[in-house]
Amino acid sequence: MDCNPLSQLSQQLFEFFARPLEQASPTDALPPSRLRRCGEILRYNNEDLAEQGDLSLAAIARYWQNFASRQECVLRRPAELLLPGEEERRELVEHSREWRFPLAEICVLRKERYALHLQRRPVIAHVLRSVLSQAADYGRPKKSQDSPTMCLQLGINTTAEGSSVELRDYRLQQLYKIMRRLAEYSPWQLVESKDRLEDTFCVMVESQKCSKDHVCVVSGPVLEPVKKTATGLCLDDYLELRSTHMRLMAMHRSGIRPAGLGSLDTLMKRLGEAAVIVDLFEVRHATAAIVVRNGLGSSKGASYILYNSARLETLLRTFAGLVNAGHYEPLPPLEEIDLSILEDDMDWQLIYGYLLTFPELLESLMDNLQQGQCGVHLLVRYIDNLAGVFSRYYRHKKVLVQQRVQLMPVVYARMYLIMAVRQVLNIALSLLGIEPIEFV
Repeated sequence: MDCNPLSQLSQQLFEFFARPLEQASPTDALPPSRLRRCGEILRYNNEDLAEQGDLSLAAIARYWQNFASRQECVLRRPAELLLPGEEERRELVEHSREWRFPLAEICVLRKERYALHLQRRPVIAHVLRSVLSQAADYGRPKKSQDSPTMCLQLGINTTAEGSSVELRDYRLQQLYKIMRRLAEYSPWQLVESKDRLEDTFCVMVESQKCSKDHVCVVSGPVLEPVKKTATGLCLDDYLELRSTHMRLMAMHRSGIRPAGLGSLDTLMKRLGEAAVIVDLFEVRHATAAIVVRNGLGSSKGASYILYNSARLETLLRTFAGLVNAGHYEPLPPLEEIDLSILEDDMDWQLIYGYLLTFPELLESLMDNLQQGQCGVHLLVRYIDNLAGVFSRYYRHKKVLVQQRVQLMPVVYARMYLIMAVRQVLNIALSLLGIEPIEFV
């Protein structure tokens, strides 16, 4: 099964509208291919889904024809608009019934677009089963002897080790480590230099671009916030600074407790290490990163992300405690859960907007590697946004407040969702080398 079902959905939609140039019959199917990037003609949404649709299509046929031409295809029906009337829209909905994710309805949007709404239950079932059964392998493609090979090397010569390394060198080292972890979630098979094949793709992570026979992935400088000059901070100085920021924010929030995690200093150090990673990679890797002097970065930051990570752990731990105390029955098997409960808009945004799209995100991070680009900042942005959506969900849903017997199916369904969100967030954090925390 394709670990990225959105790719399959994109292909199915494209096949409904287009056919290969050499095929005479308008009913002939397209040969198997992998369609992933459609530009503005096909846009997946993760906000305002009720109004904007789960995804939207460009209505003007010539936009699709331009895209189809690049795929050596032609539109099946000559017309100015793709779906000019209600009958054509119903035809697409009916046609989608055989798809893994069938459509529920199609609405006309402003700006010459159609809003497509998916049937929610098949998506919910697929996401929860995939995330919880595959666990740490969710979004990881299967590799074989035919997988393309990559040799990834670190181009750095420094005598500094451990915490005494300069921040720019540390950023370079961490970019290399993150890319190695991302390669595990990509079709690439990593090989060492001595095991390179003739067609092995060679990548060097370096501090500046060179003209050698490999692709250079450049790690940019680390600058001071006001003068924009190179920072003189080494890693241990910056870790101490960011750990202090984390301590002050934790005291202000009065929510972080070190119980079960050792001393408060140990916890604050872990938070400080996470903050450094977020600071260095919330911008593109080749762009200058700015050190944080006042405790506030341009994103919500590591404290916000890990605070919500800890909320997930707390919810699951609290539920287990209530089960042990006899207040709740044990969690039933997923097959016995009424998934219609999770068709609510807030549940749906988490499931469709973030959990389902995670494999697509992982696939996209190394799409432009041949141009020397790796989308680590997109992973940081995803984690930041997921934490924000879950925070709103946590405030509004009050998952464990509902203890009446008739409301228990709601609790059980949402506990499965909490487990899935925790799993995906932990995978994403692990790719950045960040440890989640367990207590708030």
